[in-house]
Amino acid sequence: MKRTRTRGRGRAASVSLGALLIVATAAGTTAASLAGPLPTPEAVPVPQVTVPASDFIAQCPATARLVKGAAGQGTDPAFAPDSDSAKTAVRATVLSDAAERLPGAELEKPDGSSVRTLAERLPEEKAAEVKSTNDSGFTGRRAAAASGISEPGPVALRVQPLGGQQSTADAVRSYVAGDGDLAGLAAARCQVPSNQQWLTGASTTVGSMALLTLANPSETPSTVDLELFGAQGRIEAGNTRGIVIAPGESTSIVLGGLASGEESLTVKATSTGAPVTAIIQQSILRGLTPGGVDFIAPSAAPGERQVVPGVLVQDAKTQKDIAGQDGYEDAVPTLSLTVPGTAEQRVKVRLVGEKGEVSLPSDGQYTVAGGATLAVPLTGVPGGTYTAVVDAEEPVAASVRTTRGTKAGERTDAAWTGSAQRLGGEHLVAVPQGAESRLVFAAPEGEGSVEVRPVNAKGSVGKPVTVTVESGRSVERTIASLGKDVVAVALSASGDAVYGSMLSTQGKTGVSSLGLPPATQGPRTVPVDLRY
Repeated sequence: MKRTRTRGRGRAASVSLGALLIVATAAGTTAASLAGPLPTPEAVPVPQVTVPASDFIAQCPATARLVKGAAGQGTDPAFAPDSDSAKTAVRATVLSDAAERLPGAELEKPDGSSVRTLAERLPEEKAAEVKSTNDSGFTGRRAAAASGISEPGPVALRVQPLGGQQSTADAVRSYVAGDGDLAGLAAARCQVPSNQQWLTGASTTVGSMALLTLANPSETPSTVDLELFGAQGRIEAGNTRGIVIAPGESTSIVLGGLASGEESLTVKATSTGAPVTAIIQQSILRGLTPGGVDFIAPSAAPGERQVVPGVLVQDAKTQKDIAGQDGYEDAVPTLSLTVPGTAEQRVKVRLVGEKGEVSLPSDGQYTVAGGATLAVPLTGVPGGTYTAVVDAEEPVAASVRTTRGTKAGERTDAAWTGSAQRLGGEHLVAVPQGAESRLVFAAPEGEGSVEVRPVNAKGSVGKPVTVTVESGRSVERTIASLGKDVVAVALSASGDAVYGSMLSTQGKTGVSSLGLPPATQGPRTVPVDLRY
């Protein structure tokens, strides 16, 4: 898909407007000298202008890669082959508008070359038309999907807007390996770039490898600053400020080189210029035994309430068997709490499952120092799938790490689940390949409902299924229960606040957790303030 860039229009427009204002001011000055004072600025209303939507862009990370060398410290490390059994796949899906028009959608490499076309780009004048019905006068939805894309490097999904609004799309990367240091299941949702992101729960202890990758899929440069939060507070480290990322480029940083020995490390990435994507590839090696691999994606920004859905807890016997081994003490469900502010915070944690709330040690009351991160083991909890609800007087960030295994002496896998944003109008959620997946929803207070529509490999959008979410409970819905060959689901929530995630498992140990993408953006307006 060829992209063209239009340069200079904004500058020309501002020069013309500036000239017009100079003339108007001069004329106004002359008129004022003859007819009295100019009107006050308060008498002139500030107009709102609708900004035309641009292409939807979601950046997919490269597949999981083994960092070369024992230490692997530094920026842009080298990578080494790891597993003969490793498989990776990208799956992408795009929805039509109500008139069943599919927007142009393409997966691209960083240099702009095409990897796979989902739908051909419409002529711009046709794409700009606002249509609510098809040529027969009916409304409907259809989809286009691409699966099994084995490109191991980073790719971006670019989707054309329709009717002046951003289109609805999603993509996901999955990785499965049965051997090697990175044995396990890892999945990552392809991200929409942002200027600020929080990634919580990374580990830089002995045997752990946390690799942060920052990518700039835009056409303008970006400068990124990193802030690190550890068990003893904020961490001052070199090479964390002014990281320049050129258009279409990315950079990788081994976090152990900035903050070693941290069981639960939080990274805040702030960019100026172009927005970027940020993701951490996290892996654990316990001696010579693989302990898990996954991607840590950005979680919700710090807030007085954080909701982490999709927390998998194994039965007590299996947990005890695995965690009782030397070097496996942290192989239990662990909540990571971070206080960005300077004041100490008292935090209340609730864990809610299918049958309601379960008890936690210390009644779920924990104290977190200002500017620090606290790792809280969630032990003594019956096996099941839960949602963690965190409340504090000041903003906190939260995530949960879970471990899945079979018995002592065997390899385990791990998953990192970030706090979620409230579900809204319409979300399209691509399903990772090579795993069995389920949706997990929770309503901390009040009752809500989620309408789920399956999308199959042929692009058909199925009938809606309503999932009721009772107050203070978690509820699951497997993807397999929605039909055959489901590649994505379209979601919309109503009622009280509902939060969700996608939990994926593979074989006896593989596990990964994915946040749900934000709802499709509607038209944006900006104020235009004309001054003299």
